[in-house]
Amino acid sequence: MPELPEVETIKLELSHLIKDKKIKSVTLNLAKQVKGDRQKFLKLITGAKIKNISRRAKTLIFELSNIPHPHPLLIKERGTNGAKKYYLVFHLKMTGQLIYRGKSGKLIGGGHPIKQDLKELPNKYSHVIFNFNDGTRLFFNDQRQFGWVKLVDETELKKMDNDYGPEPLSKEFNLKYFEKYLAQRNTAIKPLLMEQKFIAGIGNIYAAEACFCAGLNPTLSAKKIKLAVVKKLYQCIQNILKLAIKKKGTSADNYVDAFGREGQMINFLKVYGGAGEKCYRCKNILHEIRQGSRATVYCPKCQK
Repeated sequence: MPELPEVETIKLELSHLIKDKKIKSVTLNLAKQVKGDRQKFLKLITGAKIKNISRRAKTLIFELSNIPHPHPLLIKERGTNGAKKYYLVFHLKMTGQLIYRGKSGKLIGGGHPIKQDLKELPNKYSHVIFNFNDGTRLFFNDQRQFGWVKLVDETELKKMDNDYGPEPLSKEFNLKYFEKYLAQRNTAIKPLLMEQKFIAGIGNIYAAEACFCAGLNPTLSAKKIKLAVVKKLYQCIQNILKLAIKKKGTSADNYVDAFGREGQMINFLKVYGGAGEKCYRCKNILHEIRQGSRATVYCPKCQK
């Protein structure tokens, strides 16, 4: 599943590519990819402009403007002139992709290798297609169909925002907050780092990497971690996420950036996906365990 660095990469790239573009039409090939009232979704976003693009945790948010006012749908619902802000919220889940194509239908931009199955778009996984006025297009692809897009207003967006803890690269995520939270929890540290109410945007990849960086056994109870190690873990989280954003994320499974390119962070991972291989530090064999429904790879010698 794309985590914070992968979604941040897509956000940064799409901000340059589609900001201020007007949505001419939407092609909906698989209805379940759109959550909520699909007819309202299609009617309200047609003709809207993408004003801004942001990220919250693992979700991508398009702020819309220029929705026609008064809009008949909104007048009927609210008895007003329909003046209301709307947002498109995307969650890519396991295999979701947002891929941009230029007017000719060809890839825009260069760099990393292109996945072969993305050279021809649309394809059988292109479930929602946003067609812009200038002839460019944005494809919402999803092989396993767990991802979704939803049209929400400001009230709904605020409710969604409240489901998450602080962003790990924000000033709200400070060492004092981190220390206090860990001291109160008897949960194993690695699954705890993946709790979105605690920290927004960290998943299996970066939780495993942060534990290795700090020399922490992923099964250790959070409240038993020594203060010096807590400080190291805090620094590891921030440093790893910053590096991952710089490297445009980890292309494990189906993740690609907005151009269809693979991220390069996979070349810098120390434990994730490395079960049975030699430890980067001590050359001991990396072990894999199950924590809940997720696999965790760690070094039993380096991580105490």
